[in-house]
Amino acid sequence: MPKFEVQVFESPEYVTHCFQPVVHLGTTWDLSHLDSFAFKCDLGRGCAITVLVMFSCHCFSRSFARDGRVRAEIPSVEIYNDGREQRVLDPVRYELSKNLLRDLVVTMGERPMVVADEKQPNFMTLQQTNADGTSSLYAVFFEVEKDRARKQRLILRVQSAYLLEKELTKRQRQAKKVAFRTPLRATYEGRKIRP
Repeated sequence: MPKFEVQVFESPEYVTHCFQPVVHLGTTWDLSHLDSFAFKCDLGRGCAITVLVMFSCHCFSRSFARDGRVRAEIPSVEIYNDGREQRVLDPVRYELSKNLLRDLVVTMGERPMVVADEKQPNFMTLQQTNADGTSSLYAVFFEVEKDRARKQRLILRVQSAYLLEKELTKRQRQAKKVAFRTPLRATYEGRKIRP
């Protein structure tokens, strides 16, 4: 099998989703690094596809339950509302998304990943983030689906990306490991990944 390489497209045609800047405690957050983009990749056996990558607001916000404050104590200027859900802006998630996330997605073909949930299915890949010798794991959770509007195209949705608060769970440590090409090919062919 040839090395997995991607060719990223920066064309405006692929910016189908973008976040408007937000203001957090007086500082404007530019979210353009989370604009959707596409890459072309070869799945082998002459099958070349385009993958449209889209990010969720979970990459720069957290749930009210993870905030630690009672909802009434959270100032409205810290709440992000995308029309479907409300969440709390998270400076750590924002900085990590700005510094790591896009490159991590583009290099998924070179990274180990696990099946995070076989029922959905969604996948997880990790990046160690600290240069000072301490260890923190930045987890990226994503799913892949066929694009109903275009043939030869998949949609990769980054559902969330954040620092894990603890070590990997037993389920995460024992989860099936897959190469990035595996969920792409299985989705393209309409197959489930076998446990």
